[in-house]
Amino acid sequence: FASLEGRQENEEELNRLVQAWTITRIDEEVMMQLQAVGVGAGRIGTSQDQMENDPQLKYRTFYREQDHPEIGKYRPPRQPCVLSKTPCQIRRAPLIGEHNEYAFKEILGMSDEEISEMVIEGVIE
Repeated sequence: FASLEGRQENEEELNRLVQAWTITRIDEEVMMQLQAVGVGAGRIGTSQDQMENDPQLKYRTFYREQDHPEIGKYRPPRQPCVLSKTPCQIRRAPLIGEHNEYAFKEILGMSDEEISEMVIEGVIE
């Protein structure tokens, strides 16, 4: 198993050996032991597991709780890199029609009467 070619030729045997070694260990233990000897390794978990248990994601506060007017509290991922001079704030997307009044009045300059007429005609909600 010392070379790539050897590992590829004996792939089934290598897979059996790895399975026998890992089956009695927890994923965190396997990852830490492999990393300790210089093998790039990471465990694979569910999204929930990552949100609750991944030490690096916790340290970087990758999932920040936010409020949403329809679904309540949720934890979206933030941007993957954090820049000290250009911070980024993740915000929720607007709800359908949430900014209609601003758009119609402030941007388009429509009056309350014009907006009411368009609502009555079914053009807007």
